[in-house]
Amino acid sequence: PSGIEGDVTAMLELTATWAKVWDCRIPVIAQVHGNCLAGGTDLALHCDIVVAAHEARIGFPPVRSMGVPPTNMWLYHLGPQWTKRLLFTGDTVSGAEAASIGLVQAAVPASELDQYALSLAARVALVGRDLLTANKRVVNQGVELMGRSQLQHYAALNDAVAHRSPDARSFTVRAGEVGLKQAVHEVNAPFEEA
Repeated sequence: PSGIEGDVTAMLELTATWAKVWDCRIPVIAQVHGNCLAGGTDLALHCDIVVAAHEARIGFPPVRSMGVPPTNMWLYHLGPQWTKRLLFTGDTVSGAEAASIGLVQAAVPASELDQYALSLAARVALVGRDLLTANKRVVNQGVELMGRSQLQHYAALNDAVAHRSPDARSFTVRAGEVGLKQAVHEVNAPFEEA
C-alpha cells in the first residue's frame, strides 16, 4: 500500500519487530550506556528490565518535528504525567533521572554498568526457566490488559498521520535544504535555551 496506509503498515511492522523482544520467553535486560533516543527507546522499553549508566540520555526528541513514538511503551513505564512531560517536549533524561522516575530499574556509574547488568542477570538466572517464563507471562498479560497492543496500533496510526502534518512536512523540506543534522539542530535549539 502507498500513502498513509503504507505508512501505517510500516509502523505496524516495526511494532511487531519490537514485540518479539517483549514476547521472548526468557527475561531480557537492556543495558543503556549512552544515548538511547527515539527508536533506541522502542527497543529498551520492550525489555523486561532496563538498567542505565548515570549519564546515559534517554528520550524521544523526534516528537518535536516528526510524529509520535510508534510503539509508545512510555505510559507503562512512567504513567501519564511523566509520559506527557517527556512526549510533549521531546526532552531527554539522564540515566539517574530515569531511575528516579521509574523509567529504568536502576542507574549506576558507567564503570559499574557491565557488572551490575551481569550480576542482575545472574540473580534472575537463579530462578528456574519455567518459573521465569510463567512470571513474565503474567506480568506481560497484565500490561496487555492495560491495552498495550491496542495502544501500539493507535500510536502507529497517529505516527503515520503526524508524519503528514504541516510541521513534519516543513521539517522534511528544511532537512532537504540544509541537511538532517542542521535541521535537527534548528528544531532542538529553542529547547536547549529554555
